[in-house]
Amino acid sequence: MKKFIKVLAVGTLALTLAACNSSATPKKETTKTSDLTLEQVYDKAVERQANIKSASATMDMTQATKVSAGEETMELSSSTKMDMDFIVDPLEMHLSGTMTMPNMFGEGGETTDLPIEMYMKQGTGFFMKDTASDSWLKLPDDNFDDILEQTASSADAKEQLEQLKSFINDFSFEQTDDEYVLTLDAEGDKFKALIDEEIEKSMQGMELGENPLDGLTIDQINYVLYIDKDTFDTNKMDMKFDLKMNVEGQELTMNTKSVITYTEFDHLKTIDIPQEVIDNAQTIE
Repeated sequence: MKKFIKVLAVGTLALTLAACNSSATPKKETTKTSDLTLEQVYDKAVERQANIKSASATMDMTQATKVSAGEETMELSSSTKMDMDFIVDPLEMHLSGTMTMPNMFGEGGETTDLPIEMYMKQGTGFFMKDTASDSWLKLPDDNFDDILEQTASSADAKEQLEQLKSFINDFSFEQTDDEYVLTLDAEGDKFKALIDEEIEKSMQGMELGENPLDGLTIDQINYVLYIDKDTFDTNKMDMKFDLKMNVEGQELTMNTKSVITYTEFDHLKTIDIPQEVIDNAQTIE
């Protein structure tokens, strides 16, 4: 999970390497301009992110999925709103929110709200609320240790830069009075190899008969990063992914939009898991 955080906070910032020797283009009505180049902003932002010890954030995500098998098609849409608190080292995290999905057993247009709550703490474990039974579940310690082993190491910023140099011409660099705005807008499978590599790392140790990424097609990827001009904090990330996947003769199309807004940095000292959750959680077999 630490690596996940770093990929968002540091690795994603490595996507800012485009047009390295140009200053940001001012957006309309911008009066406070900066002459910093994209490379300079990148270096300062990565340095800031590397020193962040904790943060809070909100996430709004919508997802439209369509599954086609022959002449039959099923469509499903969902939206998720999530509040997140996390401490980087040692890893501690709390997520809470709601996922809204169509009600499969109701009339057309009806939706169901599913509460979501999770705790993750190194040395204590991973806990997830089971809303159906109003009880808590715990991931087995062995599995949790595997997750930490795969994800606890920090993302190597230098490695990320080396991987992304070939995409240097795919970025735009703009500025407002308060923020630098960094945008990647790409079509096609240009980034598939990089995404495959990152996902395959997270799949190590899983016993799968076939690689589910073999049938993956990337139609479009869009990132918009908002970097504070004064602090070089990552204030917000807008992301859009349009993907297709063929699995056992079925075609799955997924359109995902998410906005992550960081609300506070370095204000958390600890995230405490309620003792009743620890005492009463049932370990998943």
